[in-house]
Amino acid sequence: MFASARKAKRLPNALVATIILMAATVIGFILATVAELIIYAEPEDVNPFQKEYYWYVVPFALIVGALWIWVRVYEKRPFRSLGFTRNSGLIKYIVGFVVGFAMQALTVGLMALGGSVIVEQAGEVATGVAAVGGSLLVLTAFIVQGASEEIVCRGWYLPVLGARHKPLIAVVVSTVLFAALHLPSQPVAIVNLLLFGLFLALYSFREGSIWGVCGWHTAWNWSMANVFGLEFSGLAPFGGTIINLQATGSPFLSGGGYGPEGSLAATLIFSAAVMGVVCRSGRQKDDVSRHF
Repeated sequence: MFASARKAKRLPNALVATIILMAATVIGFILATVAELIIYAEPEDVNPFQKEYYWYVVPFALIVGALWIWVRVYEKRPFRSLGFTRNSGLIKYIVGFVVGFAMQALTVGLMALGGSVIVEQAGEVATGVAAVGGSLLVLTAFIVQGASEEIVCRGWYLPVLGARHKPLIAVVVSTVLFAALHLPSQPVAIVNLLLFGLFLALYSFREGSIWGVCGWHTAWNWSMANVFGLEFSGLAPFGGTIINLQATGSPFLSGGGYGPEGSLAATLIFSAAVMGVVCRSGRQKDDVSRHF
C-alpha cells in the first residue's frame, strides 16, 4: 500500500493531508445538505427511513468523490491505488465481512454474559422476520458508509503519511484522527476507537489492500445496529432490527447510549484482535512486521 502511494507524482505532507481529509469531509456534508434542501423542498413530507438512508449514503459518497478528484488531479494516480488490488477482492471483502460480524457477535456475547444487554420487548422499529427486508436495505447504506471511511482513512490517509514519513507515525496519527472524527463521549469509547483504528490499520497492512477492512467495517456497523438492535456510535438503529437488544447496567460494561463500541467487552475483543494480527505477522514476517 505504501508502494502504491509512492507511485504518485506528488504526495502531501502530514499537515496538508490532514487538511485535505477534513476539507473533503466538510465539502461532502455541505453538498449533501444543499442537495437535501433542493431534493426535499418539503422536509415534513419526507419518509424518516428515506432521510436516514440519505445521510448514510450521499455525504459519504461525496467525500469519496472529492478525494477521487484530489488523487487524480493532484497526485496523478489511479483510484484503485488506494488499496483496491485486483487479486481476489470479492473474496477478501467477504472474509472481512464474516470476521467483522463474528467480532460483533463475540462482543455482544460478552456483554450478555456480564448481564449488560437484555431483550427489549417493544421498540420503535420492526423486529424479527418483519425486519429482514428493511435490515437488508440498510445494509446497502452501510456498504457505502463503511467503505467510504476505509477509503479515506486506511486507503488514502494512512498510506500517504507512511510514504511521506514513517509507517509507525502514519499508524499513530491516522488512528488518533479516526477516533477524534467519531467524537466519543466516554473514556472506554475513546480507548476502543483507538484500538479500532489500530486493528484496521494492521489488518490492511497484512492483507496489502482495503478490501477486507471495507467488508469488516460494514459488517461491524450493520450487525451492531440492524442485527442486534444496539446503538451505533450513539445513533439509534433504523429500518428494522433482527434481534432487538437493549444495553443495561453500568455504561462501562454496556457502552450505554454510545453502543457496544463504548463497552469493556469491545475493549477485550479489539485487544485480542490486535495481538492476534501482530503475533501472526511476527511469525510469518509479513508486511506488518516489516513496517515496524
